[in-house]
Amino acid sequence: MTDVLVVDGTGRGHAICDLFVRTDPDTTVYYGPGCDALAAERIVPVPSVRLDAPESALAFLADHPVDFVFVSNIDALSLGYADVLAAHGHRVIGPSKEAARLEASKERGKRFCDDHGLPTARYAAFTDPAAARAYVRALPYACVVKTDGLTPDGDGSVVCDTAAEAEVALDAFAAAQGEAFQVVVEERLYGREISVFALLDGNDYLLFPTALDFKRTLERDAGKNCDGMGSIAPHPQASPLLMEEIRRTLVDPLVSGLRAEGLTYSGFVYIGAMITSTGLRVIEINTRFGDSEAEAVLPGVHSNFTRLCRAVLDQDVASHPLVTDGLVRCSVALTQGCLDLADPATAPGWPFGAFETGQPVTEHTTDAPDASQVFYANVRAGEGGSTVSSGGRVLHVVGTGITLADARSAAYARVGRISFPGMRYRSDIGAVFETAAPAPDATGARGELAVADSGR
Repeated sequence: MTDVLVVDGTGRGHAICDLFVRTDPDTTVYYGPGCDALAAERIVPVPSVRLDAPESALAFLADHPVDFVFVSNIDALSLGYADVLAAHGHRVIGPSKEAARLEASKERGKRFCDDHGLPTARYAAFTDPAAARAYVRALPYACVVKTDGLTPDGDGSVVCDTAAEAEVALDAFAAAQGEAFQVVVEERLYGREISVFALLDGNDYLLFPTALDFKRTLERDAGKNCDGMGSIAPHPQASPLLMEEIRRTLVDPLVSGLRAEGLTYSGFVYIGAMITSTGLRVIEINTRFGDSEAEAVLPGVHSNFTRLCRAVLDQDVASHPLVTDGLVRCSVALTQGCLDLADPATAPGWPFGAFETGQPVTEHTTDAPDASQVFYANVRAGEGGSTVSSGGRVLHVVGTGITLADARSAAYARVGRISFPGMRYRSDIGAVFETAAPAPDATGARGELAVADSGR
């Protein structure tokens, strides 16, 4: 029997816990802080573990020893959670605080790309708003304005069509940050985004399937960026040729760069990239799995994840193949929207501003065959065994199928059976690709267990 502690509290965290228990019947996962509304066999929520306090995990581990700890939340990683646990003798999977700065600081991530040959957009970093405004006015191309640090709702990136829009974004960041103003202005890239994932062991890596995240808040990819309104996996353009380009131009240089800088890194890395007319370009490096991509990618993994994690700890992950089912998945985020659109005094809902919590979440059950599952993000246990909303993104509903059309149908059928006051979601996740043939994964398999090569 194996006991594991997963430090997270998102839909991604639930998907990682599910991956452990689904692929290894002998593993029990303690999930901290997790979700107290989650009732799943061998997933045990631990609300006493806090993301902002590694000492809370140390207190839990003193009474509940585990084989290893998997830290998958960027807020915890950026505080040095993995460093603290490792310093106290625990076996930990998760990048160090210094390695997590590749995500926690956009300027640091861009500099890493330049230093180690990862293709990325031209950029400049600023701590002076006036200098940043003068820079965007002089640019001969459209740009993206990003706040340098982490943002709670994933809205720290503003894609601009004009210099005037960029100046508005700079003014907004300057007003919010004051003397702590720090932004990156980078060339706007054009093409199709792709989410690239790999499991690192500090020396080598194992590639996971790709995904396409839908970051815009509104239908037809309108509105501002947010943490993500849904994802599809594999990416519609996935192919063996593209996967080889990903290895050669993105992941190999990244792993080499980590070694060159002596950064302690184990666990997942998520490279947000753009497929442009001139090849792959890095948008940003993220030091954990994507959310909501985890909910679409990880259910297709059939390798024993506990064994893979032991291989990470032994720095032997590249010798282990990744087994996947080759099916297509569509994940739809259900968010806490406005409770009364007709009332201007009502909170606007996530991610537009304030939102209400404590809304009862219900689902109509059915006896019909169901190719879907639900991952808990921001819900908690209410009175009398009820489930209530507790944050902006409430649930992630995932449909599975041989084709994307099948996956979308399963996802939205399940969405139709769920309700809570103010529930909001995008109805078009993956719709633009629905009539296309399902994309093969790295092995070209569809709907059957497939083994992908690991390492380089």
